[in-house]
Amino acid sequence: MHMSFWWDYKLSDYLFRGLSSHSIGGLVGMCLCVASMSFAFEFLRYLQAKQRQKELILRSEQLKTICPTETSTLLDGAPAPPGVAITPMHRTFLFVSEIGLWFFLQNLGYILMLSVMLYNGWLFVSAVVGGGLGYFVFGQMFMKINLQNCQIIRDTWCMQKCGEPENLPGSKDGESTPALEAVPGTSTTVLNCHEVTASVHTECHPPN
Repeated sequence: MHMSFWWDYKLSDYLFRGLSSHSIGGLVGMCLCVASMSFAFEFLRYLQAKQRQKELILRSEQLKTICPTETSTLLDGAPAPPGVAITPMHRTFLFVSEIGLWFFLQNLGYILMLSVMLYNGWLFVSAVVGGGLGYFVFGQMFMKINLQNCQIIRDTWCMQKCGEPENLPGSKDGESTPALEAVPGTSTTVLNCHEVTASVHTECHPPN
């Protein structure tokens, strides 16, 4: 077993006994396989993030119906509808999907780790290239999902009647949220959800 990087095309017992490469074509096939697994690893991470966002949206919609905003209550002029019921089927689907994605993600990660631990330089380069290409394709999607999750949490927990912020720093009269602060050197504005501090009510309906 090699304990340092080597660059030969002859590769014996790749992960399984008998799976060997004795030609350049065989090594190219193994490198393509490793690169594809690295790309699929990033894709599974993206699917996992999307799956968690679905659960977050479902919880958000449930909370919005239980604790509607003061504006929506005044406009509707009617009592809030019952909360969105999360049925056992929904729970089972979310649980099975999360477990399935975790299972494939973890096992694929271990296979990639074992492939790199062979210390074959060509396999290592293939894993890096495949992972880099996957991040190039899905990296922007990850950022978009994180921003959407931030907005969902902000709208759900900061704008509800049971937890509207009071006297937020930087807010004006009649506004429920502070103005966005521009980051120097950029043309966009960034809202850091984790830095918004406010006194919120802990109960939807305070005791009389």
